[in-house]
Amino acid sequence: MVPDAEGRIQRLLSLIPYVLKNQGVTVTELCNVFGVSRAQLMSDLDLIFICGQPDYTPADLIEVEIDGDRVFIRMADYFARPMRFTAAELSGLYLACRAVVELSGPPASSALTSAMEKIAGALEGGTLSEDDISKSVDIHPPTPEHGITAELSSACAQHRVVEMEYYTYGRDDIARRRVHPLSLEFGMGHWYLRAWDERSGDMRVFRVDRIKDLSVTAEEFEPPEEEDEESPPGPYGVTASGGIEVRLRFSPALARWAKEQPIFSQTKEERGRLVCTLRTDNLTWLERELFKYGTEVDILAPPELKERMRVRTRSLLSIYQ
Repeated sequence: MVPDAEGRIQRLLSLIPYVLKNQGVTVTELCNVFGVSRAQLMSDLDLIFICGQPDYTPADLIEVEIDGDRVFIRMADYFARPMRFTAAELSGLYLACRAVVELSGPPASSALTSAMEKIAGALEGGTLSEDDISKSVDIHPPTPEHGITAELSSACAQHRVVEMEYYTYGRDDIARRRVHPLSLEFGMGHWYLRAWDERSGDMRVFRVDRIKDLSVTAEEFEPPEEEDEESPPGPYGVTASGGIEVRLRFSPALARWAKEQPIFSQTKEERGRLVCTLRTDNLTWLERELFKYGTEVDILAPPELKERMRVRTRSLLSIYQ
């Protein structure tokens, strides 16, 4: 069985300093400490033997010696030092955390706030303090103050009907629409307009940067007194009531990422791989999206999507023939 690469690297980075601190430790003890079999441990030690620093000559490689049942590692003193962030790395990490907190507002997770406190503690006594870093960069939460976003914000407040030319990513189509704008929301790096769409007769979400032309009319509308409990469909038209069920199987390399994607209504493990389900009324956007992941994702359903992917793949390959 091929070991998980990421887990193995983490184990090796812990194994080397452990042996350096406990020279002559037994193979049995190492197996118990790191929770691996004897065969896996010996394989790890063989791998360490061909690791080192540039230029990777014999004088630069780590030495591993097994005397009877005891393990010794030499030529790896740089691993004896505890792994620490540099001041520059800590400063950058602190700024990134601060940006997330300020852009997210009060709902920012307590775990993130706790992490910032620990980073600030690590910075104490260094060349830069927490205050020095905070003063070096101004972070302003995004506000709808300019251009189309400002016009939409005003239209929402005044309950004015909006006419716009909008690019629909899922259908690769540009069309004119009349909508009743209700609110603007910011998320995942983009502004979104939640509005009643006259063309579909339903609530819709529009990504603001895909609006190509906008006109705020003098016509007013009455906003709904009570909104439906079901959220409007997202930017890709993914809804719980979508007419097409899509099932995708992701490789271990993408499993963690897939679990975090809000478009999937269900995720479960099947034969060591993650299977994700979503419902939609449109496959065009998904067809193009799946090309980003190549062989890391398998299409389990529907058959129509598998066939469309085959046709598109043949079409692309024909360009290079």
